[in-house]
Amino acid sequence: MQAFKANPNQLKRLLEHTHQALRLYYSKEKWPTIYPVLTQLAERFVLLYTQVPNALHAHLQFYAKNHGYTTNLVVNQSILICALCKANGYSPEFTEELVLACLSDHICSTNETNRKASGKPLSSQEQKLLNLRHQIAIKMLNSAKVPNGQLQRILARLDKYTASITGVKNIPLYDNTTVLVCLSKRIAKAITPRPQVRTFSVIQAIKSLYLNTHNVFAQSSLVTLAQQFSNCPSGAMVSYKKSNALLLAKEGKTVTLALLENTQVKGIVKTTKQLSLIYKPIITDDKTLLYSIWFNDLVRMTPSELPTSESILDAIAELGSDEYVEFKAIEKNIAPFTQLEHALRQAARQYNRQGQKATTLRHCLTMVGLDTAGLLCQRVLLETLLADKPHPFSTDIWCKYALFNKVIYVLTQHSKSDLFETLLGPFTAAIYFMLSKHDSQVMRLIKTPSDQFSQKPLSIAHIFGFEQLDNAEFEQFIQKYFKYSSMHNAFAETELLDKHALSIHAKYFSAIKLIVVMMLTGNDELTTWQNQILEFTLDEFSWKSRTLFFNTLLEQSPYCTTE
Repeated sequence: MQAFKANPNQLKRLLEHTHQALRLYYSKEKWPTIYPVLTQLAERFVLLYTQVPNALHAHLQFYAKNHGYTTNLVVNQSILICALCKANGYSPEFTEELVLACLSDHICSTNETNRKASGKPLSSQEQKLLNLRHQIAIKMLNSAKVPNGQLQRILARLDKYTASITGVKNIPLYDNTTVLVCLSKRIAKAITPRPQVRTFSVIQAIKSLYLNTHNVFAQSSLVTLAQQFSNCPSGAMVSYKKSNALLLAKEGKTVTLALLENTQVKGIVKTTKQLSLIYKPIITDDKTLLYSIWFNDLVRMTPSELPTSESILDAIAELGSDEYVEFKAIEKNIAPFTQLEHALRQAARQYNRQGQKATTLRHCLTMVGLDTAGLLCQRVLLETLLADKPHPFSTDIWCKYALFNKVIYVLTQHSKSDLFETLLGPFTAAIYFMLSKHDSQVMRLIKTPSDQFSQKPLSIAHIFGFEQLDNAEFEQFIQKYFKYSSMHNAFAETELLDKHALSIHAKYFSAIKLIVVMMLTGNDELTTWQNQILEFTLDEFSWKSRTLFFNTLLEQSPYCTTE
């Protein structure tokens, strides 16, 4: 497949195809095609935002006259969710899921939304359709056999979140993905011109939302979004030598301007002069301004390259494939990663009886011992990858990871302390895999297994809000990077094999998952098999009773939150 390259026709088709997609609901025979069409559109929005963010930022100031209100509204909402996700550092795949929700917001009510925006009265039937559009959209998607997941969850909650995100009362809103879609919806509605309704600039809308929401995640996301527009303020109007001009691009201190005459472009200039930015809507059908000018050689911005994690994963695989006979070989393996030394010093503290930090990399490695040093480096490298994978539920993910850490630390206090790294490392790897392959499925809540008496052990997926990992891809991931690690393969058993086929080490991992779920939910009602696994593991690690273990764990003050 040929690589996507943004051009004026792609940008023009983005608006046209959005307009066409919003008409599909009114032709019932076309319902089965809606999901594939929206999926392709979502992908195009993300690709265009990645390659020409300045063009899409500017489109937030434009109102395309040859398209209706709903099309302009949905385009703005989709651009804003791309900006929010980019500002927060989310993956393109995750962003596409949220763009899909934005495109589906008005998929069943284009005519009604246009009519209401124009100030015309709605019939009772039209008003009812407008009010129930999300429920109808979910039914339509289900009729087209769209897999039930995040899209339906966001649509089901969107009206409630939109009404509750601001106001006097501080109403808890736990689903951060829906919060993001809600923010894009509220800003888009404020900036898309309607007759007899005040139109806000995008900066005014962000400030207003920030001041009127109690939601901490929404506030932090709005701050990063504002920074995104500060870095790329395309679409702002400026006064340049007594002429109106539109800011096209900004790189460093240099800005590129389009000189305007009645919204028609009459020239392009570059300047390093400081200018006062004014954001206001521009209603236009000028194709140069809407599409082609953004691909002029004077305007093109250099797209930012996403950092690759492949080199770190290769080093992780290398660390797990060798039996090291000297520290020098480990040092050589991790030498390219200069950021690792500080993290390793912190991680090695627990291996020092006084909790002292290592002074040098060699001191750090000798402190933990040759047998453990490679495993520690593996785990810390994986943690650096986790830190580079932002997520709407990052706080919750790190809290659960810290709980795994504390459970294993307490479990190994009486015996088998040398297993700490070998037990924690596979959980670090599994969480990284989830954020790479299942980021749109991860939630704050704990997913109760649909069948408590299933032959499969508890999956780590349940702890992060969904049913199960993609077994084939997870097995491939383990074999590619942790083929020689018996403990990673034992962890994989708990995801891939039946209960009766688990090895001893796999039973340890199953018990740790059970303990974490018990701590997160407060529920200690286990099946007979789960009780047996827990008692077996506690006995293996020389704990005299379950009560003593949990009391000791509680003394560590594990911080746990559930929805």
